[in-house]
Amino acid sequence: MADKVTVKSGDTLSSIAKANGTTVAKIIAANPMLTNNPKYNGGSTIFSGTVLTMPSAASANTGLNTAVDSATNTGNNTGTNTNTVVTTTATQAATKVDKLDMATLQAKFSIAAGVIGADSSLKTVLDKILQDGITSEAIMTQMIQDTLWYKNQTDKQRSYEYAKSTNPGQFAADLQLNASNIVKQFMGNGIKITAAEAIGYAEQLMKSVVLDKSGKVVRYDQEFLNKIMANAIDFSKKSVIGGKTIYNMTGKLETVANELYKRAWDYGFPSSMSNTRFEGWFENTMKGLIAGTLNPEDIDNDFQKQAMSMFPGLTNQLSQGQTLRAAADPWINAIANTWEVDPNTIDLNDKYLQQALNYTDEKGNVKTMNLYDVKKLARRSPDADFTSWAKEEKTGIANTILRDFGYLG
Repeated sequence: MADKVTVKSGDTLSSIAKANGTTVAKIIAANPMLTNNPKYNGGSTIFSGTVLTMPSAASANTGLNTAVDSATNTGNNTGTNTNTVVTTTATQAATKVDKLDMATLQAKFSIAAGVIGADSSLKTVLDKILQDGITSEAIMTQMIQDTLWYKNQTDKQRSYEYAKSTNPGQFAADLQLNASNIVKQFMGNGIKITAAEAIGYAEQLMKSVVLDKSGKVVRYDQEFLNKIMANAIDFSKKSVIGGKTIYNMTGKLETVANELYKRAWDYGFPSSMSNTRFEGWFENTMKGLIAGTLNPEDIDNDFQKQAMSMFPGLTNQLSQGQTLRAAADPWINAIANTWEVDPNTIDLNDKYLQQALNYTDEKGNVKTMNLYDVKKLARRSPDADFTSWAKEEKTGIANTILRDFGYLG
């Protein structure tokens, strides 16, 4: 056994004790500064560069009991170089437990009774604590945190299992309440969920943070639940009204869907049944809004960028936050008045409106057409044949012909 050991990054008191054929308790006893100096947290925190006296050397020379601390960082994050802290336990102080038994240990460290029998590493450590009469919280914590049971779970997981084991009645009531709240969220959004699914999600939310088999941290929170709801949206029920795809939805989904239809209309995004691009955009956007990975501003920004590239003559209006329909309003009204129709019925994809918004002048510049020329352009449309002015014009021409041939006086 070495007389002295210099702590390296990644070392723990347990690993040092094992390498030197001793115990954590003896190392702490041989190095009083671990309990006397607050920065060592009762022996629960050591630093890379710290020189520790091993128990055999301590009995031979008491003057070597104080280790030399060459670390410069006194924080609590795990170190990866020679001047960082090596955290070996949670930050409990090295206090004593007056009465020590298995029930006390279970309660203190949130250990469910069923876990002890299922995890041999944990049972061995707990038995050793009791047999050796260890009462230092720092030492107990160090020993328990070195077990696979501790390393493979989060504090939330351990608390969850302990509550489930020690107070099943209250646990069941909490689980039912959480499941009911989840059902309300799903139903409020217009998304179906079974009771079994709600209970399953409620259990995951009560665990909050877990470690999967690969050691990766997985969080169960509202963000997790939002993604579950987004993926549960039923897009299979659709209708075609006026040649447009309409998804049959209820609750919050219906409200969100109506907003998307309006945005698509305001930016000229065709929503016909044959437009698979629209359906793909609609479904992905709905999922993003419910999951919280998208917000309405993101959608508007994307539409505005597309509109600016398609209609450079409207860049100024679009850059001020107007929708394409609002920016094109003067040209829409010019065509609607010529055709004697409601401006809101003019589709942004109408070929006459497209020509008016993307007019190329004699110099090759793409800009908007002046409103007088827009009206002249609109008069050439077949839709103009059914207007009152067109009928009057045709009647006047017919009367002139009849008069010229002597049929009218």
